Parts: sequence; C-alpha cells; structure tokens
Amino acid sequence: MKELLKKLTLKEKLGQLTQLAPHFFNEQLKAKLYGKIKDLEINYEELFYLGSILGIGGPKEKKELQDLYLKNSKSKIPLLFMGDVIHGCKTIYPVPLAQACSFNVELVKENAKMAAREAKAFGLDVTFSPMSDLVRDPRWGRVIESYGEDPYLNYSFSKATAKGYQEEGLISCVKHFAAYGLSEAGRDYNTVDLSRVNLFNYYLSGYQGALEGGSEMVMTAFNTFEYLPATINRYLLTNIIRENWGYDEAVIIADYDALLQTKAHGVTKDDKDAAVKGILAGLDIEMASTAYLRTLEAAIKKDKRIIKAIDEAVLRVLKLKEKANLFNNAFSGDDKLLAELINSKEHQNLSYQLAVESVVLLKNENNILPLNKNIKVALLGNYATSNDLLGAWSWYGDTSQTKALNDFFEVEYLSNGEDYQDYDLEKIKKIEAIILTLGEEAKESGEARSKANINLKYSQVKLIKKLKKLGKPLILILFSGRPLILTEIIKDVDALFNVFFLGSNSSKAIYDLVYGSVNPSGKLAMTFPRSVGQIPLYYNHLRTGRPFLNDGNPYSSHYLDEKNEPLFPFGFGLSYSSFVYEDLKIDKSSFTLDELPTIKITILNESKFAGKEVVMLFIKDEIASISRPVKELKQFKKVSFQAGERKEISFKLKYQDLAFYNQDLNYQVEAGDFLVMVADKSLKITLKGDENEDFK
Repeated sequence: MKELLKKLTLKEKLGQLTQLAPHFFNEQLKAKLYGKIKDLEINYEELFYLGSILGIGGPKEKKELQDLYLKNSKSKIPLLFMGDVIHGCKTIYPVPLAQACSFNVELVKENAKMAAREAKAFGLDVTFSPMSDLVRDPRWGRVIESYGEDPYLNYSFSKATAKGYQEEGLISCVKHFAAYGLSEAGRDYNTVDLSRVNLFNYYLSGYQGALEGGSEMVMTAFNTFEYLPATINRYLLTNIIRENWGYDEAVIIADYDALLQTKAHGVTKDDKDAAVKGILAGLDIEMASTAYLRTLEAAIKKDKRIIKAIDEAVLRVLKLKEKANLFNNAFSGDDKLLAELINSKEHQNLSYQLAVESVVLLKNENNILPLNKNIKVALLGNYATSNDLLGAWSWYGDTSQTKALNDFFEVEYLSNGEDYQDYDLEKIKKIEAIILTLGEEAKESGEARSKANINLKYSQVKLIKKLKKLGKPLILILFSGRPLILTEIIKDVDALFNVFFLGSNSSKAIYDLVYGSVNPSGKLAMTFPRSVGQIPLYYNHLRTGRPFLNDGNPYSSHYLDEKNEPLFPFGFGLSYSSFVYEDLKIDKSSFTLDELPTIKITILNESKFAGKEVVMLFIKDEIASISRPVKELKQFKKVSFQAGERKEISFKLKYQDLAFYNQDLNYQVEAGDFLVMVADKSLKITLKGDENEDFK
C-alpha cells in the first residue's frame, strides 16, 4: 500500500479521506439520511476523488455506482461502502439494549454474524456498529442502541458483536468515541464532563471490547471531552487509541458532519481551521463534509506536519480497503444470495432465539403466567395489531414482512385502541384474562429522540387503571426504547413483560413466552427508576460518607419525597422456574495474584419448569486508594437447568476482576479485602501483600 500511496496526487489523497452519500452521484439514488450537508463547494468531477460512500440501496445500486466511479476515477481505487447495520440488516433481531438483557454473549455473536452475511450480500463493506457507549440516563434517545449501564456487560457484548462481524468479513466501526452516553441531562449532542479516572474505569470498556473483538474503525462522538469536541481531540484519538492502546491502523471517522460542527462548539473559526485540527488530532475520514478536500492543500504551506498526517491517514484507509478485499472484489453484493439468507431457517431461528432470551419478566403475581391456552383472552392496546415491532435503527428491515401479535394469539376480543372508550367493556368482562400491549412508539427512541418525561402516556395509565377495575387478570406487554417510569401502574398489573423492541420475530417470541412454550430468562441490563428525579440511577455507584441507613438520621444521602432504591434494579428478571442459591464457597480465602481463587456456588431449580438462569459474580473492593463502587459485575454465566436439577457453578477469579485505574491512571490491583457476592450470598477474601504494594 505504501507504493500505491506514493503514486497518488495530494488531491487524490484528500479524496480518500472524504465520505459522502451516493445521491451526489445520481439524483435517482434515494438515501434515507438525516442531518445537514451544506457548503460542500465541490464540483461533479471532484466526486471521483472520494474514498467512501455513506449508505446504499442494495447490490444493484452499489454496482452501478462503483462502476461509474471506477470509469471516471484517475486513481481507480474502489469506493468503500459503509452503513448502519445496528441490530440486523434485513432480518432484524432485538435492539442492543434488549440484547444485553439476554446475558447470552455467544447468541449475540451469532446474530451479529447473521447480520454481517446479509449486509455483505446487500453490498455493504462496513457497519457502524457496535455502539459501545455506556449509558446511565434513560432519557437519552440513543440508550436503545447501547448495552446498558454496566462496563463489563458493555465490554462483553461489544467484543462479541465486533467478533461476529469480523468472522464474516464485515468491517466493524465502533462508536461513539468517547463517553457519548453521558450527554448532560440525557439530551443528545450535549456536553459531557467527566474525569479521566471515570473515563478509564467505566466509559472506555465497551470501545476496548469492540477493538479486541476485531473492530477496524472508530467513529468519533458529537460531544466534548475536557471541553474539546471528540472529533478534534488528539488525546482521545491519538493518545488513547493509537499510543495507549496500540491500535496504529485503526481508521477513525467523524460522525455525520461532526468535523464542521466544531465551529458551532466555538473551537474552530472556519472550515480550514476545523480540517487542520481534525487531521492533526488523528481524524482520518470526515463524513458528510468536504473540508479536507477543499482546504488542506493550502494549509500545508503553513504547517508541514499536515502532509505527514495526511499520508498516515491515507495509508490507514488504503490498508482498510485491502482488508475489505476491495482491490480483488470491488463489486460485492448479491440480491439472490440476500433473498436466500433472509428466508433461511437459520437466520429466522437466530432472530427468534435472541428475541426469546431478551425479554424480561418483571412481575408475575400469583404465578398467573404462563397462561393456559384454554383461557379466553382479550388482546388490547396499540401493539395488538401492529407490525411496527422492529424498533429504531432498522433501516433495511421490512415491517410488511413482520407478523403482528394478533397473527399468533387466538382471542375472544381484539382491539388496538389506546383509550378505554375504544373498547366494549361489557364484552371484556366476560373474558378470563386481558393481554394489554402498550408503550412507546418506535419513533420515540433513537438519535435525536431524547425525552424529559419517560413516564407512560397519561392515556395509557388511565386505560390500565380502568381495565384493572374489571377484576380480570391483567398482563402488560411493554414496548419501549428505554427504561420507563412504571411506578404509577406497577400495582395495577398482574404480570409484566418488558420487551423493548424484539425485531422480525417479536410476535412469535412473545406468544411463546406468554403460554410457556419457552421460559423467560432475561435480566435487566439497565436500572428502572421510580422517578425521573432519581436519574442518573445505576447499581455500581460509589459509596458516600453519609449513606442512608433508615435509622432516623436526617443527615444522610436520601430524598424527602422518594426512596433511594429503583423500581427494578440492574440484573432483575423473573422466571417460571424457581432457582435456589446454596453453599457459596471458595477454595482459598487468602491468596496472592499467582494463585487466584475459584469461587463455587450450588444452584437448584426446585420447580417443574426447565429454564435458564443468569448467574452473576459481583466484587466489592473494601478499602482502596480511591473510592470504589458498592459492587461491580465481574463475571456471569447463563446456565440451563432441567426441572429439579442441581448444578455447581464455578468462577475462576482473574486479575481484571480486582484491578482498577488509580488517580495516576495506572491499572493495578491493590492488596486487601474484597467482598464476593453471588445473588444474596457473600463472602470475604483477602489478597495478601503489603498494604502499600501495587500489583501492576
């Protein structure tokens, strides 16, 4: 690639660092893109210097555009086609927040492989996924794309997703670097303010996981870090990714128009200033703008560092194209293969299985579920007959091919109304149980879909309370793109399934869960608050000097008008099985890093239902050089049990389970006591060594 780089003119090099949408080449190519592209100031001929394309309508359009480009391009370097495949390409599986609730890393990886196969057949070379932003604020619209609030869970699923893409030859671009999920007040594109200690201990883990899993690209975030936009932040892009982590060849791309938005941040004065700061920070590709192409040639005359930075960026891009096999196969994509994949039993089964395992049963009063199929039911609510079940960021999915709930449920009474006046209450009184489907619409979550009020709509609350008065068992199927405030209605429903959005096989999965063909096994990947006023609320918070002990002392950390505890905590989820945790033990209570202990616990499924249980290992560092959380998830296993089966589950402690970044950003383990927790069981273990000794 270095020889090819030498042959390129400066204009050709700058073109390789520029990405635009396909409709600039052909007005008939209709791209569903949102944002602003303005002041491009390039002519038609200059389009044939471009290096990559954002989005495409399928294999035919891709081949037509690639052919047009190569016939007119002087360098003859094929275009790289990128797009958003977030939770499936044509076959849609659950949104990432729901996927994380499955706690099934291998299944998520297999679904990513499925998406990669379809995306490549569709004509894409790169997917902008996974989104590895840690999120603790459900008001943020993009929480739906995240893996929730826990760093280790985020790391695990980001790594699995990237590895799934990589194994099928689809290039993965992890996003949004860095800490975008901490947007202040949960408002998209907003300020982010956090310490480096916080950044390294919690907010970087997901990106690290994706890069370890094989992500070849990194997308910058819209937010600032230390008051400097991420897109031109050399500390983030060069010091961390390339120098600290050693990913020298990672290609870094701006998010949509983000380079020129640094002007709105008030840190660059014009396009040229933005381009110079971007290239010197380590930004390789600008998306949806042309500042590099238009301004860097003149800027080189004043700063000789720029040409070196350009050459390094172009070389990374060329190597990426080589990894994508573009020089051997520039016209990938196959409509026939795509159709076969979409309709394949394997792909549909993968989507269904992940949907089943992503659902969380939050309430099951008097074991009303699973329902007996002989019970006469009413199916009500705005999702009763809807096939709009794919959720946000399902660009290429087809809702017309998605079956609605009423295609599966045999009911005595059916209505998709959201107001009780839409219903014949006299008919409902004669029915034995009510299945109510409510929640957010798909358009209420995703990018630029932040909300200050995450309560259920007033009309939906009113409907639930009206139906409760009928005295019939009330089962709520809740759709949403985020954790919602359910405090007002939780006592009014007898059973509650939280499903978020489950994709192409949503209805079959929900039907089978309600009637017990499969057993719910999902656990919450994100806390459900009681009130918006509690936000941000997350389980692995730091300890306070005045904790609330409920001992009558008013001078403690608490609210006057609300409990501290959430409505549903991280890791919560019911099953039709009943799992009993017994006999937590460790092979050595005192140890060194050379002989880390193994922790074992026995679990009994004392019910008549076979099921899966997520066994979670938490650690609390009792005394450390900096304040540490009340507990942290360090390992987990999802284990299958037959009815009545007892199993012993073991966890081998690792260095990473005990380590953290100190104030000097040294990653180390400190000697001392640790509390190990599995469910309601706990024990204390001690790492031997001088109390001042650090294990780096």
